[in-house]
Formats: sequence, C-alpha cells, structure tokens
Amino acid sequence: MNQLLDIRTKPKVTIIFNEEKFEIIDTEDVNNNGLFLIDNLINVEVIKRKTNWFITILSFTVDIFTGSGSGSNYKDKAYLNIDFENRSVKIWLSNEDIDKAHNAKDVLMGAILK
Repeated sequence: MNQLLDIRTKPKVTIIFNEEKFEIIDTEDVNNNGLFLIDNLINVEVIKRKTNWFITILSFTVDIFTGSGSGSNYKDKAYLNIDFENRSVKIWLSNEDIDKAHNAKDVLMGAILK
C-alpha cells in the first residue's frame, strides 16, 4: 500500500501512505507535518462546511442596533480531522478538496480495519 494523495493544491498538502505508517506534508501549517503510525490512528472524519450560528446571530443583532445592514451568514470552513492517541490534526479544505479528503479518509480507515 504505497500511495501518494494530494489533499489540497494551494497551499499544498500531501499524504504519503505506506504499510504501517503515513506522512503528512502541509505547507500551510507545519504543525501538521510528521510521520504517523497507523496503529496510533483512532478516527478520521471529513467535517463539512457549516453555519456558525453564534457569530451569525451576533452579527444580525449588532446590525439591528447599528443599522448597518451588513449582517450575513457566517460559515466555518470544512476540514479533514485525523485523531491519534495523543493529538489531532486538522487540514483545512476548500470546496474542491472535499472529494480528495474523503478518498484519504477511506484509505486511512481501511488501514485501521486491517
């Protein structure tokens, strides 16, 4: 199972899979970089983009009192969340990266189940 997946192109994120480990190379957030053992992997999720209701309601409330009329619906970005025994890695995604993230999730979850 030697496989290379580009999760995001700008800024670039690549995951290199091997039999017992995988490497994350994230040019945006170097804290995500590293070599990880599959045995330490607990869960992998793709978190979809969703409305941040607290910020949205706060924005509309401020607009009511200021009359600025610029309130809008605020959304949190989508991300790939990889949980290990001792830490979590979040890789932020754009809309075009979602399918690639699901593919990486499938590969990683398949490795856990072996």
